[in-house]
Amino acid sequence: MRYWKPLVLAAALALSTAAPATAAQAGPPRPPASAEPATPPSAEPATPDCAWHPLGYRTSNVAYPDTKSQYWLLHYTVQPGLTISLDGRYPDARYASFASYDAANSSFTGPDGAASVLTDHRIDPDRGSRNPYRQPVRPGGKFTVTVTERAAARPNALPLAPAGTAEGAQGTVVYRVYLPHGTIRLPQVTFLRGGHRARVATCADARTTPAPPADAPTTPAPPASADAAPERPAFARQGGAGLYPNPDNAYLVAGFDAPPAGQVLVVRGKAPTATTGDRARPWPDPKAQVRYWSMCDNLWWGPGEVVANPLPDGTVDPGCRADFDTRLDADGTYTYVIGTEQQRAAVESVPGATFVPLSAVTPTARHLLILRDMVADPGFAEAIQNVPTGSDPARTAQVMGAYYPRTAYCALTALTAAGPSACPVS
Repeated sequence: MRYWKPLVLAAALALSTAAPATAAQAGPPRPPASAEPATPPSAEPATPDCAWHPLGYRTSNVAYPDTKSQYWLLHYTVQPGLTISLDGRYPDARYASFASYDAANSSFTGPDGAASVLTDHRIDPDRGSRNPYRQPVRPGGKFTVTVTERAAARPNALPLAPAGTAEGAQGTVVYRVYLPHGTIRLPQVTFLRGGHRARVATCADARTTPAPPADAPTTPAPPASADAAPERPAFARQGGAGLYPNPDNAYLVAGFDAPPAGQVLVVRGKAPTATTGDRARPWPDPKAQVRYWSMCDNLWWGPGEVVANPLPDGTVDPGCRADFDTRLDADGTYTYVIGTEQQRAAVESVPGATFVPLSAVTPTARHLLILRDMVADPGFAEAIQNVPTGSDPARTAQVMGAYYPRTAYCALTALTAAGPSACPVS
């Protein structure tokens, strides 16, 4: 069995990573004022041209994006005494979070131990408002998040930069929203330093929603393997750094050769239970093991493009299938069938099968499957988050048990004639 371990994941993993969302926002007491860096009283904050540059599947198909997500970036320059205030409203969405990143676009721990992520249910509301991720209330209540040098002793605070960061270094805040319901109100941004306040306008393109790009790889793919029977791909636990990793996500990855003519790749495993719908709901959820999960097919070569196939009706078939559009059998097992768009109708005629497309542009090229789990409940022992990062397939399967995805290449005729049982996975 072949174990693909793509080096490109070390540089980019869909704005995500493999660390669980368990970091608390509490920390040691705030140091005395004398320990704070001195700020020149007349020093004004350095501000970006605008706030909330859009990033994601609909604006740029790089870094293995999940097609159910939206991302906005706020860039800043590290200065002593700088505080950034984000005045926002709770969105109506399955998930939302803020995270700060260092000059290498990686997560970090602040000088006082503060974690660089705030997940929706951990964000305290402003006075008079309530958090819909804590109690069943209407979204739209107000909150204030700050990015500051000393974040551990403050509510709703993210660290500005790691210890030892030089003045003038770059940092970034990423605002993530998965499965939004309706329009997202982006937070108002104010930079404060040395008694000066500077409001930063929202970027002109922040609220636009362009059509998803069709699959058009920027790097030529090498020819497919001439082997008649490719080795089965095996999923393993990978981490990522260097491109805005999301501490709330954990990932399994498996590279694979395109199926031979007339065949498909079958992936089966037990599905975790997830929060339902695209509305804000309280977390933890007694009926859910994770907030969200998905399987995505991506191109192996190039900048990390998720498959996005143009269809005859003018729409695009993305390579991601989320929890809510994945068929399950009676015992909660999913059966993903990866094939060409020409095989789609036959695959979807199979009870319990969920079609996932190969690239229509390069269907015989190598691809990369990514299975995502988001915000796992601490009681979910088989979660991807509990697999040590860098574990091989055997260790990954040992931890995940029935939830581990197993694979097989299979003749499409056998699958359609007898169902998933005709394609035993291992």
